[in-house]
Amino acid sequence: MFIRALSVAIVVLVAFNPSVSAQSGAPLGFVSKLGSDLDVRSGARVLADELAANKVLLPDREGPVAGGSTVPQIQLRGGNLQVNDPSHDYVQVFSGFRPFVRATQSEVSTAAFGQSIVTTYNDSTGFHVAPNPSGPGLIVDRVRLSSYSVSQDGGKTWTSGSMPPAAGATQTFGDPAIAVDRHGIFYFAQLGTTAGDEHGAIVVNTSADGGQTWAPGAVVQSDDASDKEWIAVGPDPAASNRDNVYVTWTSFQQNACELRFGRSTDGGATWTAKTIFVPTADAIAAHPQNCLQFSNPTVDQVTGALYVPFLRFSNADQDFIQMMMSRDAGETFQLVRFNVPGAPDPTVLPITQPGEFTECGATRLSNGRFSVNLRLTIHGTDNTGPGITGLPRYVQASRMVVQPATAARNNVIYLAWSNSTSLSFGDPTGGSNVLFVRSNDGGSTWTTPIMVNPDVSTDLHHVMPALAIDTDANDVHVSYYTQHLNRTIDLDMANSHDRGATFPLDRTVRVSSTSGTLPPTNIPIPTPSNPFAATNYDRQIAVCYALGEYQSVTSANGTVYVGWGDTRNTITGPVNALDPISGQTHAQQDVLFQKIKVQ
Repeated sequence: MFIRALSVAIVVLVAFNPSVSAQSGAPLGFVSKLGSDLDVRSGARVLADELAANKVLLPDREGPVAGGSTVPQIQLRGGNLQVNDPSHDYVQVFSGFRPFVRATQSEVSTAAFGQSIVTTYNDSTGFHVAPNPSGPGLIVDRVRLSSYSVSQDGGKTWTSGSMPPAAGATQTFGDPAIAVDRHGIFYFAQLGTTAGDEHGAIVVNTSADGGQTWAPGAVVQSDDASDKEWIAVGPDPAASNRDNVYVTWTSFQQNACELRFGRSTDGGATWTAKTIFVPTADAIAAHPQNCLQFSNPTVDQVTGALYVPFLRFSNADQDFIQMMMSRDAGETFQLVRFNVPGAPDPTVLPITQPGEFTECGATRLSNGRFSVNLRLTIHGTDNTGPGITGLPRYVQASRMVVQPATAARNNVIYLAWSNSTSLSFGDPTGGSNVLFVRSNDGGSTWTTPIMVNPDVSTDLHHVMPALAIDTDANDVHVSYYTQHLNRTIDLDMANSHDRGATFPLDRTVRVSSTSGTLPPTNIPIPTPSNPFAATNYDRQIAVCYALGEYQSVTSANGTVYVGWGDTRNTITGPVNALDPISGQTHAQQDVLFQKIKVQ
């Protein structure tokens, strides 16, 4: 997600041993990593926490200190289309404040049924501030960060809207995830609030008219510590004529980051919820610890089996993918076994997260000390010099996460993720590739990992994959961002016609027609009281947030649809003496869509 202070972030002032409660001094949602505290919350969770603590924005009193070709069977149908409405972008200007630019749309989830296609995304245009009626400063008077665009003609034309909050609530916090059942009912999961905005909640909206209109959200569970939800729809194993709707998410509790689960058997009208996995700490740093994130459920559309992969953290260089499985519609779960030789547990798949450790701003605390955020990012080349930690500070940066991409059909499970080329966490010399494994027997055994993306000397990173399978059991599609050595970004898609045994070079297609550059998301705004402060050009969006945490690929009607956060478009900021990039033209984020025929 995407609001200020999200990410894998190190706070250097507190020490949190994952084997003890957060009561020892560290806030919820932090894990120990190589001796430092990492913030693994999404920006939505951070935003909710910050709004609760800082309801009034004070003026910026201190100004900044000066100073390859494909086979014929793969065809792009039409060009890239921008689906978010550019007229919705806006800028707010108040005396004494840097401009409030609202021009960030990214973190994309897509579903399709017939000619109806719905693409959902985080959208900063749902943020609005106004003069404080009770005193000085400004207040945030609108938080509607969940948006969607819908097409009723197979992706030719689009209209955009804001997703409704839960009944009786006013706020939505994004983290969009969308799915559709066999009857064409669309389901949208988001982070939101309960009636009266009293508590944080997991919320699901439904649409019965192809995504044109949406009912107020139903609360899956009231959970102030909820974060990073995802949704899946598929047949009940015991009642194959009925589709169940499932949602999983992380709940940050004092002793662990719990994996929680919601289920609806009546089309999203009512929900039951429970905790399905509580990870435990381990005295050995390289073993799995008591925090997890980025679950991504999927339903086998033939058997109804439910699979829930997620990222499990260690306190060393390698982290892990684990997967929960249920064959009784979520009544019971068990961990899938990967049986990797040398792994500390048969249920873990060791990985190294992609990206480099970079410094993304610091906050001066009331005691005069600083908390410093270090994030795993891909980035540009504009380094403003060492920060308070001595690490580089790249102006153009986008955070990296690992959300396992998965699909399943008829007991065959497909799994892809991005993995660093280095065994060292945050290695600045490391690149990254998308890796893939398959199980042919419902998770009992797994193939050896293979690389999905081609090995190209001019490419540096391949990150944040999404995965879809076709009605033809042989066809597997994996889309991902590619960062080149010149630091530009494209969206590519690899295609297998042998169930993922190979991803040939001539079946890999460049989806984006224009490469983009990362926008300025980590701009130094040093002041005498805080020489290490930084801001995103879209100032209430997280520092070092650009592409979001995922993009999407889906298959329907014999066609593949891809939606992603794209940075090819530009915006010119207003001239403002308090703005360190006053009047500059730079990249911004929009949501693009492409229709692809793959045979």
